[in-house]
Amino acid sequence: MLTPAATASRSPLSLDQVEAIAKQFNKLNPYDPNHVREILKIEEINHVDSDPRKPYRQLFGYAVSAKRYTLFTESNKNVSIEKASGHGLGYLLGPKERNTDEDDADGESQETPEWVLEAWEYLIRKEFQYQAKKPDWLKLPAMMRMVMTSPNVLKNRRPDWLAPYNFFLFPILSNSEGYPAGFDRTNFQFITPSEIDRKKWSRLKGINLLDGRTYQISMVPDPKQREVFPDSFQIILNQYLGKTEFKSIAPDGRACKPETEGLLGRAAIVARQLIPVGKETDRHWEQGGDPCMLDPKIQMHGSSGELVVADSLERKEWAKIGFRRLMRATNLTQKTVRSILTGKGVRRQTMAMFRTGLDSLRA
Repeated sequence: MLTPAATASRSPLSLDQVEAIAKQFNKLNPYDPNHVREILKIEEINHVDSDPRKPYRQLFGYAVSAKRYTLFTESNKNVSIEKASGHGLGYLLGPKERNTDEDDADGESQETPEWVLEAWEYLIRKEFQYQAKKPDWLKLPAMMRMVMTSPNVLKNRRPDWLAPYNFFLFPILSNSEGYPAGFDRTNFQFITPSEIDRKKWSRLKGINLLDGRTYQISMVPDPKQREVFPDSFQIILNQYLGKTEFKSIAPDGRACKPETEGLLGRAAIVARQLIPVGKETDRHWEQGGDPCMLDPKIQMHGSSGELVVADSLERKEWAKIGFRRLMRATNLTQKTVRSILTGKGVRRQTMAMFRTGLDSLRA
């Protein structure tokens, strides 16, 4: 991983070049310059005290993917976060309260929440091995806050304490050991009453909507798996920098990986088939609190008996894993795995089972 100083030395464009490009774009400005002076603007944050009348200052940037990035300053092994993206974190209920009404479901503050800035400072210090500065909320369970938008939502086994238009919490459970024995995300939908006192989150009780039984949250894994074990904010943040960029390709033309670095290229999309689907539940984890996210399934419309073929780039990456590992992870036969890797058609359910097994390898 590059240090800030090394990153600066590899800057592809000089400041003069950036200014020249911005001026060229301004020649195309179709608006009244009294109202819109620039159409490619050099942001004020690049100036000392964010004042465009003052000189430029040295900013460093760290980008994980297209929308996960931060801008920071560095001095004497100390960092200060100047701007931070909350993408991929905004779906979580903040682990600390704000002066503004951040938790108002009908409004959205324009300021970056303080906890997001603290999270990025924690990540940057950890990544570049600066002196550690851990937020005091790292050990809290990660929670989403949702609202009962209508009496028909969650009408089956809805607890008495959850009335229409009331808030409730949805803890983010660990995929490996977060569920009680005999349960996983397909048969366990755990919610708790809303609680604004963050210190109480680790001791909340809630219910599984699918069987109506009450369970206790614990931040220490239970060997007998009787309790619910949510991911902490520390676990969420430790996974945050490993986000893979799916919308671009790596400098070598292959699919991006968590460790990919450098100038990314444009990804080509080959549409082999059009399949109408319902809401993409997994994408909503980065958006926020609609109760429809409690349903982990993606509804597919149309015939389910048609065969599907994996993309050639994906097949090349899968082949590197090896037949035996793929067979063990996916519980599929050698013949089926070979069919997938050689581009032969398989049933949709089989491909879904194969991809689920791949996810377990990456976990």
